[in-house]
Amino acid sequence: MNLLKSTLFGALIGFCGTMLHNYSQPFGFVVSLVLTYLGFKVIGQKFIYLRYQIFASASWLAIVIRAGTPWSGDEILITGNTYGNLFALGGFIAIIIAMVKSRSKFN
Repeated sequence: MNLLKSTLFGALIGFCGTMLHNYSQPFGFVVSLVLTYLGFKVIGQKFIYLRYQIFASASWLAIVIRAGTPWSGDEILITGNTYGNLFALGGFIAIIIAMVKSRSKFN
């Protein structure tokens, strides 16, 4: 059950970040990165084991990759502009930092 919860929560964070990153540049971009970082800090506190954080990050990554890929209607939610590339890279770095800081002795 925790596996499903963490996966859905990671997908929700990815969806919200995807919708926010192009909203009101640069404020939406900054809010999406902060949301990603804080969301994964919450996942780290709620689900203590690292495996749940990894499943949540995998679902976040799946949502972000899917949003950046054209599909049947040629709609792309994460475009290949500066903010789209920075969101994909910065969000992944924010996830890594949140996961490492949750395991660190110096919180």
